Amino acid sequence: MHMILRTLWAFFCKPFLKKKGFNEESVITMRVLPTDLDLLWHVNNGVYFSYMDFGRWDHIFRNGLFDIARKNNIFSVVASESMRFRKSLRLWDRFTLKTKVIGRDDKYFFINQYFYSNKEELMAVGFVKIRFIHKKEGVISPQRILDLCNSDLEFVSKEMSDEAYKFEQLFLK
Repeated sequence: MHMILRTLWAFFCKPFLKKKGFNEESVITMRVLPTDLDLLWHVNNGVYFSYMDFGRWDHIFRNGLFDIARKNNIFSVVASESMRFRKSLRLWDRFTLKTKVIGRDDKYFFINQYFYSNKEELMAVGFVKIRFIHKKEGVISPQRILDLCNSDLEFVSKEMSDEAYKFEQLFLK
């Protein structure tokens, strides 16, 4: 509930966002608010996952997938999320969140998300596996999503990219 104003703002800004390709990196800038903190006065670890939602929304708003998915009764679900923390974000810190699709396999898209301080220092890294589901048909393959987007994306190879594989292995240990 504490993210409701940010959520409303994200959807309000959607029509004004510059369009990007599916394979392009999405970048948003945010500020740490008092509601994002834990008892140690730094960003609560769970809040990072909420921030990552905003980064992925920005990505699908900009590349048009959000509208295509709604039109086709498709929605995305997070299959897994992992984080590595390097340094803490604190009250009022401005930070940048970079989101990029780095690969896929027969079931999932793989996404990396990087948190940077306003001084371009890496603060945290997230790795997310996403799959798409049709309301009546069930699970949708990544290839079908790419087809719906009229996208012939060589970068999103059928094999998981080396970078995605390294992240998954790191997080599964």
